[in-house]
Amino acid sequence: MTEIETNNTLKQDPKNVYELMENDAGEIMVLIYAGEGKPINPTFMLNEKEKLIEIMRSKKDIILIEGLQPESIQKIKNIKTLYVCEMKYNENPEAENEIVNAYAAALKKKATVPQEEQQKQSTDPQETLAEKARKARENIINKNNTND
Repeated sequence: MTEIETNNTLKQDPKNVYELMENDAGEIMVLIYAGEGKPINPTFMLNEKEKLIEIMRSKKDIILIEGLQPESIQKIKNIKTLYVCEMKYNENPEAENEIVNAYAAALKKKATVPQEEQQKQSTDPQETLAEKARKARENIINKNNTND
């Protein structure tokens, strides 16, 4: 495993430290301190804009891995599974870290808007007005042609 990123800084709460590691197969694991309870159907999402990973341990328990570097984001964009290793927090830096939970979080698909709804949302009001005007002109021309 090769460390690809860590946020281990002196100013941070030691419980909020994480490490991202990558193995030779390109699999990525995040090491964090354990949350409350066991994860239930864990998933993850990458938010490139905010430079963070959201790990959903359960419906009500979300962990944010913030401040990702561009190199890490590029690697995370290509994975479908994020491996998570949660360790018990120990005040003594000399003590051995105990693994509390280890699991694979699947990539969560972003909520998709139905295609019809997307078309409605993406339609520019000016285009709609222009389209209505075009149809009205066609109707007038057709009526005039049928009256001749």
